[in-house]
Amino acid sequence: MHTPLMKSNKHDEFRAKLDALKAAVDPRYLLESLGFKILRETPKELRSSCIVHGGDNPTSFRFNKETHTWVCFSRRCHELHGGDIFGLIRCILKVDFMGAVKYLQSLTGKLEDNVSYIEYKNRKEKELFMKLVNKPKKKITDFVNESFLAMHIPMRSDYFLKEGFTKEILDFFEIAGGYVDSHGIVREIIPIRDELNTLVAYSLRDTSNVDGENKYILTPDFDKDKVLYNLNNVRKYHLDNDKPLIIVEGFKSVWRLTQYGFGKVVATMGSHITHGQVSLLCAHDFKKILIMFDNDVAGVTGTIKACQTLEGKMDVVPIFITEVDSNGKGLDPADLTYSQIKKYLNFYFAKEN
Repeated sequence: MHTPLMKSNKHDEFRAKLDALKAAVDPRYLLESLGFKILRETPKELRSSCIVHGGDNPTSFRFNKETHTWVCFSRRCHELHGGDIFGLIRCILKVDFMGAVKYLQSLTGKLEDNVSYIEYKNRKEKELFMKLVNKPKKKITDFVNESFLAMHIPMRSDYFLKEGFTKEILDFFEIAGGYVDSHGIVREIIPIRDELNTLVAYSLRDTSNVDGENKYILTPDFDKDKVLYNLNNVRKYHLDNDKPLIIVEGFKSVWRLTQYGFGKVVATMGSHITHGQVSLLCAHDFKKILIMFDNDVAGVTGTIKACQTLEGKMDVVPIFITEVDSNGKGLDPADLTYSQIKKYLNFYFAKEN
């Protein structure tokens, strides 16, 4: 007969064996077996793009070699799937907990089956459920308000001016400056408004290191599924005409096209269009859509998926940018000259431009 104490001891023993199994695997070998391409390694971390959501940021995925846990800084995939080795294996290979254990066994050797995998799996999933239920709801950071924004607009630096954006464009999009994050990094402030012009979040751009990690950080708990960047201005200035709506990925692409005279443009703030953003497009009855994402793998993939998602809902046209820089890296709409943009869009705006 099993007493509760004996049952607890068996769970503890099995947990210890799982920990030993995780510790036995070589982190780099594990990640490469799952399809990751390690782009940077430090004594504590392995860094790569996150193949969980198909991102192309080369350091958004980080695996801690000491704790054997992982983090996705772009989409927070670890929060959805679980930040330990088993959570990673499960979401990549589409297997259950037992399947993840068996996969790890195939890399490290067998684990003695002293307790039912199913029993342990059920217990872990119950603990996770209770944790999520009892997790306190986060609040949008207090400084996202009109007063804070107004105070910091005069503190804007010349960072974006050096990238060829005019003062008038930066004023129009209310770009501010002077924000210092917890690491002492000075950032420009990009306000994000919803369709009703309500200030809902900031994107904060690191001005000290153009190619560094975490170039942009978003307000915690901001749900971009409910927002298309610049839709507030499109509704205010461009809704009552027959021009197509241009959809791009990023803030700067919106600014560049607006600066060139193509103001009916919104950004998905990423390389894919969400279900909530599709609902916004349908709610405002846009008839013709031009998808103009970045010239990279994520952009091309996102364009194809967006066309498939919008098919049958509205007339959608993909526009694939072909220009690259001197190193062969694909360009974004924000990187293009007026002549290059006009080459792609003039057919659709011939009467206006």
